[in-house]
Amino acid sequence: MFDMKKNSANQSKIVIKKIPADRFTPVGILEGLDAKVLLESAYHETGKGKYSILLIDEAFTIYKENGQYYLKNPDTKRYSLSTSKKFLDILEEFRRRAPFSDEIVHIPLPLGGIGYLGYEFFEEIEDITFTKTNDRDLYDDAFIFGRNFMIFDHLHDEAYLVSVQYEGEIEDIDLSKEIKSLVKRIESIEISASNDEKMKAKIISPDDRNDYIEKVSVLKNEIYKGNLLQCVLSRTIEVESEISPITAYRNLRRKNPSPYMFYFNFGSFILFGASPEVMVKVKDGDVEVRPIAGTRKRGKTIALDIQLEEELKKDPKENAEHLMLLDLGRNDVGRVSKAGSVTVPEIMVVERYSKVMHLVSAVIGKLDKQYTSKDAIYATFPAGTVSGAPKIQAIKTLENLEAKRRGPYAGLAGYFEYNGDFDSCIVIRSAVYKNGVFYLQAGAGIVYDSVPESEYEETQNKMLALLDSLNIDLTGGI
Repeated sequence: MFDMKKNSANQSKIVIKKIPADRFTPVGILEGLDAKVLLESAYHETGKGKYSILLIDEAFTIYKENGQYYLKNPDTKRYSLSTSKKFLDILEEFRRRAPFSDEIVHIPLPLGGIGYLGYEFFEEIEDITFTKTNDRDLYDDAFIFGRNFMIFDHLHDEAYLVSVQYEGEIEDIDLSKEIKSLVKRIESIEISASNDEKMKAKIISPDDRNDYIEKVSVLKNEIYKGNLLQCVLSRTIEVESEISPITAYRNLRRKNPSPYMFYFNFGSFILFGASPEVMVKVKDGDVEVRPIAGTRKRGKTIALDIQLEEELKKDPKENAEHLMLLDLGRNDVGRVSKAGSVTVPEIMVVERYSKVMHLVSAVIGKLDKQYTSKDAIYATFPAGTVSGAPKIQAIKTLENLEAKRRGPYAGLAGYFEYNGDFDSCIVIRSAVYKNGVFYLQAGAGIVYDSVPESEYEETQNKMLALLDSLNIDLTGGI
C-alpha cells in the first residue's frame, strides 16, 4: 500500500546483482518461478534478441476496469484511484516513484510499468464511445510494477537480478533479502520436459466465414461511397485446449520467433503472443513506428516462397494499401516530431515469419521537446494497420460491424523505462487465455478492390502459428 504524500513514507531504493546465466533460459524461469511477465525478442535477421525481460514478482498493478482505476497489491486487495486523471497520467505518477541507479542505464529495466492498453483505450484519446460489454471480464488496461526482475543479457550469458522499492510504499522492504531469496529460488528450479503431443484441442466458436464475407461487402460499399479508404475487419476463434498457456507460448516462440514476444499473467487471465509489429517506440529522443501492410502465406519450397514474395511486392492492391497506411504513420509521427525531422529509412521491405511474409516500412522522427512518450502514444494509437483510414471513421465503422469488444487485441503491449522511454508492439498474433479457453483474433485490411474470400483467408493465415501452437490439426482447414 502507498502513502500518496511525497516524503511521508519510505524512499525508493534498488539492489542489483549480476549472475552467470548460461544454465538458465527465460522461459524456464517463467515456468519455474511462475513469473508475472516475460518479454523476449527474436530479430528475424539473427533469430535472437540481445535482452529478455522477466518481471518475476509483482509490487503492485495499476489497472482500469469498467471505467474505474485501481491499484492492486499482490494479495489481490485493490484500492480505488482518482478518475480525474487519465490512465497514462497515473502511470507517470508511479513511474516517478521508481528508484534510479547508474547500473540500470544500459539495460531495459521496466521501472515505469509493463503491461497493455486495450484497443478501447482510444476513448481516452478521442471523443468516441465503445458500447460493447466486457463479456470476458478482462481489464481495460493494465500495467504491472515489479518488485523483482531478472534481465537476461544473451550476448554475454549473464543476467541482472533487480529488487525495487518505490517511493511512498508504507512497508519497508529488505531488498538484500529479496535478492538472496531470488537467487535460491532460481537455483532450485527443476527443469521438466514438456509433453503436449497427446493433449487435445478443438475450435469451439461457430464457423463465421459467411458472416465475415458479408461484412467485407458492407465495408467495400462504404469505401465506394467515399466514407472510408481502408478498414481492418477482424474475427475471433475460440479454442478449448488441454495445453497450458505456458506450453502454448513455448510452442509459439519456437515455431514463430518474432521481434516482440510477450507473456503476461494477470491472475484471472493470461495474455501472450508473438507480434511482428512495433506500435510505437520512444528511445533517446527518437519516435518510431513500423507499419505492416501486405501479407502472403509462406511457400512450401524456397522457389515458391520467392515467387510469392515477388507477387506480394508487385501486387497493386497490397502496394496501394501499404502506401496509404505508411502515409498515416508519417502523419501520426509528425504530430509529435520536430518539423522536418520525419524520415522513412525503410520502405516496403519483406519480412518473413513462420507462416506468413509481410511488407514493412519504418517511420522515424525526432520527438519535439514539448512532448513525451505519453504524447507519442496519444498520437499513434491505435495503429492504422489494425484500424484503418481515416482512422476515427474506420474505428466508428468497426464498432458497428464487429460483434464483440476487442479488448487487448489491436491495442499495445509494452513498458516504460525509468526515464520515460517507451517500447511497445501491437497486440496481434496473440491469444487471451481464460477459464480453459484461448481467444485468438486477426484482421484483414479491406480496400475498394478487396476480394471477400481472400480477406477471410488472410485472417486464417495470420492465426496459423497460434493454432499450430495449440495442437489444432490444420489439414482439414479451419
